[in-house]
Amino acid sequence: MNDLYRPIKQKRISEEIVEQLKYLIFEGKLKPGERLPPERELAGSLNVSRVSLREALNTLQGMGLIEIQQGNRTYVRPITTRSIHDPLVAYCKSSPSSILQVFEIRKHLEIGTASLAAERATPEYINRLEKILGEMKEDFQKNRLGAKADLEFHHTIAEATQNHAFLHVISTIHDLLQEELRVAWGSVFKKKDRRKKLLEQHQSIFYAIQNHDAQRAGEETRVHLNFVENEWKDALLRSDVSESVPTAAQDLFLKA
Repeated sequence: MNDLYRPIKQKRISEEIVEQLKYLIFEGKLKPGERLPPERELAGSLNVSRVSLREALNTLQGMGLIEIQQGNRTYVRPITTRSIHDPLVAYCKSSPSSILQVFEIRKHLEIGTASLAAERATPEYINRLEKILGEMKEDFQKNRLGAKADLEFHHTIAEATQNHAFLHVISTIHDLLQEELRVAWGSVFKKKDRRKKLLEQHQSIFYAIQNHDAQRAGEETRVHLNFVENEWKDALLRSDVSESVPTAAQDLFLKA
């Protein structure tokens, strides 16, 4: 037998599942924070046994691509290696100034993302943003916190760039800042006048993207995130910020 060649091995079913789900994640068809169907339903869609599916999901979790939470709820994670993500988590927890430095990264990243989204947004993405903005208006009118729609708005802008890497990087930043986002929604943005300001800012960003005005979209995003940064900074540096956070805000970030 020629030692130059190696026999071709047939892939196990679980490996085929891993390859398919990896492809869907890398191509942006499964997005960060998206929940996978329940195990029984997903196994049926893939026409595989639940044992093979469970093995594949454990492999994907080991790769850092998904997170299996209590109750077998499975979510797509942002694409970051643990060697990058874990040290950044520790860095964020080190001091309020570290958190604000990470927020600064978010701010400048999202300014560019909004500009690119204004250039590339298709009617489909503009319609999605308009729908989310409608949900924000309804949340405000009914005096609901509105944290979920807010996060979805920013994620959809990242999707509208049609560059999947933007969505994963922004999701990673939001993941790193999740504790501080809870503080912000649990204290600063409980006040209706501040939520009104947020709504107006999101409307301005949307109109710029709708009109494909890249410069204005970036500038409106800068105004919005400067406002959030300043309000947030006060909350993080105040010693009297309550540790209790409304359930709505907790639910939003449980799957981050």
